Amino acid sequence: MASNLPLKLATIALFLAVEVVLMGGFTRITDSGLGCPDWPGCFGKMVMTTDTEMLSYLQERYPEIHVAAHKGWIEMIHRYIAGILGLLIMWLAYLGYREKEKTPNYPYLLSLLLLGMVVVQGAFGAFTVTLKLVPNIVTLHLMGGLIIVSTLMYLRQRLKRLAKGELRPLKMRAPVVVGVVLLFIQILLGGWVSTNYAGWACPAVFGCTTGTEVQYDFQNGFNFFPEIGLNYEGGQLEHAARAAIQMVHRAGAFVVLGYWILLLTFYIRGRLLKARQASHFIGLILVQIVFGYANVVYAVPDSLAFIHHALGVLLLFSAWSIAYSTSTEQEDAVYGNVRHA
Repeated sequence: MASNLPLKLATIALFLAVEVVLMGGFTRITDSGLGCPDWPGCFGKMVMTTDTEMLSYLQERYPEIHVAAHKGWIEMIHRYIAGILGLLIMWLAYLGYREKEKTPNYPYLLSLLLLGMVVVQGAFGAFTVTLKLVPNIVTLHLMGGLIIVSTLMYLRQRLKRLAKGELRPLKMRAPVVVGVVLLFIQILLGGWVSTNYAGWACPAVFGCTTGTEVQYDFQNGFNFFPEIGLNYEGGQLEHAARAAIQMVHRAGAFVVLGYWILLLTFYIRGRLLKARQASHFIGLILVQIVFGYANVVYAVPDSLAFIHHALGVLLLFSAWSIAYSTSTEQEDAVYGNVRHA
C-alpha cells in the first residue's frame, strides 16, 4: 500500500463505531431515546438547552415526554459521535476510490458499502425518534450498528493484510460463521427484550415467576409489525408477551453457549485454535449469562443493564476475532490473478 492512512482511519472508525453502539445502548437504558423528540437537532437546536425556563416551556409544549437536560445531552452526544463516524467513513470511501487503481486488491467496494450502510443507519436513527421508539425500528437500528462494527472489523483486517503485502483475503470457516450468526441473533434478542421493556418480566432465576404459572404470549411478544404512532417508551405489551420475550432470550443464551463449547472443543483438538483464546471466549459468555441473571434478580438497574449490553458487543468482537484466527487464505481461481474485492 502506498499509504497506511486508510488502515489508521479504519482503526479509528472501528473504535468510534463501538462507541456509537455502546452509547446507543446507554441512551436506551436510561430512557433517553426521546430526550430529543426531533432529528437531527434537539428541540430545533444542535445543542440541548440547560436553561430552566426553556426546559419548563418545552415540557408544556411536549407533555407526552419527560423533558430533561441530561436526557437530551445523552441523545445528542450519541448523535455527535455517530456524525463523526459518518465523516470518517466518507473519507474511507474517498480513499477507497482513489486507491483502487494504485493498490492491487484494495477493498474499495467494501468502503463504498460501508458508506451506504451509514446512510441507511442514519435514516433508522431518525425513524427511531420520529416513530417514538417503535421496537422493530429500534432493534433494526441496533442491528445496523452491529453490522457496521462487523464490516469495519473486516475492512480493517483486509487493510492490515495489505499493509503486510498479503494480497489474498481470508476465507472464514463456515462453522465459526454459524456461531457468529447465532451470537448476533442472541444480541438482537437482547435488544428486543430491552426495546419492549421485558427485562423485569420474569423475576425468578429458574423459570419466570415463583409459584405462579405464566401463559406465555409468543404471538404478541414477537409481533415484528407493531402499531405505529404509539409512544413505546416504557413498553406497550402485556406481561405474558414480555415474559415470552424474556424466556426466549434466556434459552438463546444456552443455545449459544452449547454451540460454542462444542465448536471450540473441536477446534482445539484439531489444533486450529489455542486453548487460551477459547477459554477466554467461553468465560466471557459465562460472565455475560451471570450478568443477565443479575439483571433479573436486581430488576434491571441501569448499571447492570449497560454492562450486559457492553459485554454483548465485546462477545461479538471476540467471536469475529476467532473467525479470523481460524481462517485460511482464499485461493484465486482466475489464472492466478488477484481480483478486487
